[in-house]
Amino acid sequence: MQLRFTVGGEQVCLIDVWEDKVPRLAAVLREKLPMKSTLQHGKLIGDMVFFSLPIVAPWENMYRTEQVGRMRREEKGEATGAVCFYSPRQQFCIVYGDDTADEPLKISYIGEVVEGALQMRLVGLETWLRQGALVELSLA
Repeated sequence: MQLRFTVGGEQVCLIDVWEDKVPRLAAVLREKLPMKSTLQHGKLIGDMVFFSLPIVAPWENMYRTEQVGRMRREEKGEATGAVCFYSPRQQFCIVYGDDTADEPLKISYIGEVVEGALQMRLVGLETWLRQGALVELSLA
């Protein structure tokens, strides 16, 4: 399933959510999208932005954050583009650079950015400096 991610009304990237690996979350997203939220930047976890969604979804395709970064680097050469969902706080997370946390926090690894990685990197850096942009996640 492909999702469109917009910031301030401008499309930033397309995200592929792996329906075969996270079928329950994908079903909830299909039912509830489009949704708007406020963009934030992770302060302790590296190059990642996130936003909360008003949904409840169980853990699926679960890894520790340190594993996701390692797997991306082995497969793609960098962690950039990983997309995750942190169930306890309903946070949709997008890694825009290669600095990821080496911590044992559980997270659902749900997909990847398939178009717009450079624009996503710019949004990530802007969000580091000023949080609070209005974002929308919708079906592509």
